[in-house]
Amino acid sequence: MKKNTKAEETGNQQKKMVRSLSITQNAWDAIKDKAAREGISASEFLERIGRDASVLETPINSRLKAFLEAPISIWWCWSEATRRYALQLGLVESHKQESEQGLKDYIADERLKQQKEIVGDCLWRAILTLAVINYGIPELGVNSMTPLLRWMSFKMLQHKAEQKESISLQTTDEPTFTITDKQIENDLVEIQAALDLLQQFSPSYYEVVDMVMNGRMSYAQIAKYKRLNTQKNVTDAEARREAKEAVYQLRTYLHNQVTKNVKKQSLKNSYQSEKILEVKKKEYYQLCSLSFLKDKDRQKLEETFLRPALEDPELEFWIKEIDHLAGHHLTGFESIHLDSKHKDFHYLLREELEKKLKDENTEEKDNLRNLLIQMDKKLMFCKSFKDIRETVGQFVTDISQGSLQIDTIPFPKNFLERKQ
Repeated sequence: MKKNTKAEETGNQQKKMVRSLSITQNAWDAIKDKAAREGISASEFLERIGRDASVLETPINSRLKAFLEAPISIWWCWSEATRRYALQLGLVESHKQESEQGLKDYIADERLKQQKEIVGDCLWRAILTLAVINYGIPELGVNSMTPLLRWMSFKMLQHKAEQKESISLQTTDEPTFTITDKQIENDLVEIQAALDLLQQFSPSYYEVVDMVMNGRMSYAQIAKYKRLNTQKNVTDAEARREAKEAVYQLRTYLHNQVTKNVKKQSLKNSYQSEKILEVKKKEYYQLCSLSFLKDKDRQKLEETFLRPALEDPELEFWIKEIDHLAGHHLTGFESIHLDSKHKDFHYLLREELEKKLKDENTEEKDNLRNLLIQMDKKLMFCKSFKDIRETVGQFVTDISQGSLQIDTIPFPKNFLERKQ
């Protein structure tokens, strides 16, 4: 019930009004406690809940849903990288190769269907693994999910390849490069040129990318920074959405070929640079272009790139963008940035996973809701953190089909230190 019209300006230019609420003391204490942790008032905390109800969900679970929302720029990289791993590990056959121009349509369709089944299952299990861990142990803090999901996908597919004793793991031949050195160098310059254009024409987007990539700032810190500097009530979710839009804009510059005018300067700067990162960019792209992965390649991919990217946002940025361009070269798909109606492998996968993530979906035996209900029942009997960890660990092992164990997942250091 409205008591008076005392107003307070908010970031969205609407007025706050004093209202009367009935609430228990315990709930009020909890609201004040959560608000204090955010450094805001209780009324502002309730304001944010009203404007963005997703803050009520378990943080990572709500972010997993948002991860699949359009634009799909970041999701595309993860799904494409996972498909590439499946190809390089010999789990599926490529549906489109230069040497197979005469391949019958029904064979190509069957291969693509096989890819979608294996890759889709892997992506879904990675999502479930991260969701149940965070649900059972909510203290887990992951700023960027993409590098952790990428690592999980690779480990699950590698485990599957070892079980199947795939041809790529047995071959004595040397893999071939499917992308030339010249194309690799050109693409790396294109990405830098697009980044320069983002800074020039979309400074607000660039600022978010730069704070993540170079400032090592979490989205919570970015939101707080924007609240202080723009006088707008920016939430963590809004900061993430802006980061997603920034990546989409970056790729729009790439695919519309507007980088030509700044490529020369970017190329000159890359030749003059002696940063270790410059070497890593090329090495990672070369790994992306291998026809299959030998043991030394798999080890290098994980130890030099996938694990370090969990703690190095700048490396993670370049891995995502390289995955994106490598994917276009290796699959030959028309750019989604030029034709928004074009549905490719990644759109179809996203739609399937979105349906699985919906709470009302109870058809899937291993859907998120069913797993969390099962976990709740088991957590009720846990008497210590050790019991909780063992329960969550068993779920992780079951979901990943034995390829992941909770004690070997590279969580953030602050989480591991807190639980030792």
